[in-house]
Amino acid sequence: MAPTMRIVVTGYGVDAPESHLRLQVADPLRFLGHEVVAVAPTKAAIKWGLDRYSPEILIVIPAAGVPDREEIRALTSASETVALCMHTGPSLQGGATDLEGLSDDLREYDLVAVPDLQTFDEYANLGTFRLSLMEPAVHPPALMNFVPSERRGVVVVGDADPTNIDVVMSFDQLDDLIVVGEGWSELPLNVSTVDVMPLPERATLFAGAHLLVELPVSLAHQSQVKKSFFELGLSNSVYEAAVVGTPSLVQARAAVDKVLAPGREIVTFQSSEDLADLVPVLVADKRELEKIGEAAWSRITAQHTWAQRWRSLFARWVDDVDAARDEEVHYLGQIQTLSRAG
Repeated sequence: MAPTMRIVVTGYGVDAPESHLRLQVADPLRFLGHEVVAVAPTKAAIKWGLDRYSPEILIVIPAAGVPDREEIRALTSASETVALCMHTGPSLQGGATDLEGLSDDLREYDLVAVPDLQTFDEYANLGTFRLSLMEPAVHPPALMNFVPSERRGVVVVGDADPTNIDVVMSFDQLDDLIVVGEGWSELPLNVSTVDVMPLPERATLFAGAHLLVELPVSLAHQSQVKKSFFELGLSNSVYEAAVVGTPSLVQARAAVDKVLAPGREIVTFQSSEDLADLVPVLVADKRELEKIGEAAWSRITAQHTWAQRWRSLFARWVDDVDAARDEEVHYLGQIQTLSRAG
């Protein structure tokens, strides 16, 4: 059995089953066999976790209200713990950690992980020993409790803004259309809509569709994360759909090719105006969609899981753990309750 580590993680979402802290950090590290304790993002709780468990590593997901980097440095210096700052960065969904203080993070933390190659290259001149790349991924065990069903129809993912509303209205000829995102339930549209779904139910929804369509994000969200849509990666929904074998249709941009091969593992469109004609054509060829979904599943589970990201990050310090890919894919994940303090 490969050696494991004691790890304390902190950040917002200790109690939230679908937080970055759970799905990207705590659960994948537990899957790899490490002893993981999550504590509230307060100085007292972090100190308690360090004193009680004497961990090798403290992982911090920075956010407003979390103890600042100088306080983390003081705490981990006293306990002789390696401090790792993990930035989740801008994404298609939800908020983002602040990347503007990375130079200060690299000074105070032992290790800093960033979520995209552009940011990594921007700060690489400060030294790459402390800096690591942790690109977006998925934790397959979190989706394995989905309920299989016969595939039918299309799931559209994206928030209701004027352009996206026009797109959905153009799908009036499609049967079994479900739209997932904020703002749709408030509109007088003759389609099934869902605002928010827990991950197992979302996985079940995706597993029962022939195709997932990812709509572009709103200008308001682009302003919030300070990046244009064409600079953003794929949404979590695309990764989640791939885990249950459902292919995705997304707008072409640089990030797509780095994750899935267009035409073989994912389908792309150039403009939202193309969707009204393109989606019915794709849905009509169910055998081809099945092939693309299988290829997406194979690529995502082979190369884009959080367990693999953590294996790569820790490879310089610990031996690989005995968790094979097939175990990760089929692991049903009896999720342990996070230990909490504060």
